[in-house]
Amino acid sequence: MNRIVKLMILLGTMLFANVGVVKTVEGKAEVKRAKKLIVLKEGSELENGDIIFTKEKSSLGIMFDDGTRISLGAKAIFVINHFVVKPSEKKYDVDLKLKKGKAVFSSGKIGKLSPESVKFRIPTGVIGIRGTKFAVEAK
Repeated sequence: MNRIVKLMILLGTMLFANVGVVKTVEGKAEVKRAKKLIVLKEGSELENGDIIFTKEKSSLGIMFDDGTRISLGAKAIFVINHFVVKPSEKKYDVDLKLKKGKAVFSSGKIGKLSPESVKFRIPTGVIGIRGTKFAVEAK
C-alpha cells in the first residue's frame, strides 16, 4: 500500500510539474487550473494544462524552463497543453495554443534541439517552428 501511495505522488508531481514562470505582468492576468482561477503575478509558476487569460490593457511575459519566451498582449487566451523539454532523456513535446489575442514567441533550447517537436496552435492552423521568433494574432 505504501508503494502505491508513493507512486501516485510521483506521478502527480510529474504530471503537474512546473514548466515555466511568469516574468512580467502589466495589468491583470489569471490562470485557470483545476477549475480554479488564480491571479498571476511575477514569479507565479505555470504548469501543463494551464489556461492563461490576460485582461483589457494587460500583458504577460512567460519564461519556460528551456528559455523559451512568450509575451501575451491584452485580452489573450493561451493554453499550455504540454511543455516537455528534457534533453538528457531526449524527450521533446511542446504543444501550445493561442485561442485569442496577440503573442510573440522566441524559442529556447527546443528551437535548436528539436524544432519539429513544437506545435504552436492558432484557431486557423498550426505554426511550425523553423526559426526562433515570430509574432501572431488570433481573433
